Amino acid sequence: MKPTNQPQVKLKGIEYLLLAIQSDPGKSQRHYLRRLYQYNHGMPSYNNGGTNNGYFTSPSYRDVLWYDDSHETQVRYGCAKSVNSVFLNTSCGNRYPHYWYARRSKCSVMKLTLSGHERANKVREKLGLEPID
Repeated sequence: MKPTNQPQVKLKGIEYLLLAIQSDPGKSQRHYLRRLYQYNHGMPSYNNGGTNNGYFTSPSYRDVLWYDDSHETQVRYGCAKSVNSVFLNTSCGNRYPHYWYARRSKCSVMKLTLSGHERANKVREKLGLEPID
């Protein structure tokens, strides 16, 4: 087989994110999305990692495979009724429709859960690498 610089195994987006968080934990969501974009397209992300953010908002992944370990002051933001919407704003009176809002940190610190580590280790084995405890 001829050696190449291209990987012989193509990872899915979720697999790449698991490996990226496992190898370099504690960075922001945007940091990992920039790395994913560069992995998929071979060039830097020109919108600073704004694509594929569904990985971090999906209830299938968030708090299942990774979690935000930020202990910063929480900021309020408006959102559609989703997994993140916790509070209903009723102070706006009858003139404005009610809207949902939630709180989040200004900058996330993403880390893997136990099931995230297990799944990342399966991906490492797929690549022929040693698992990390």
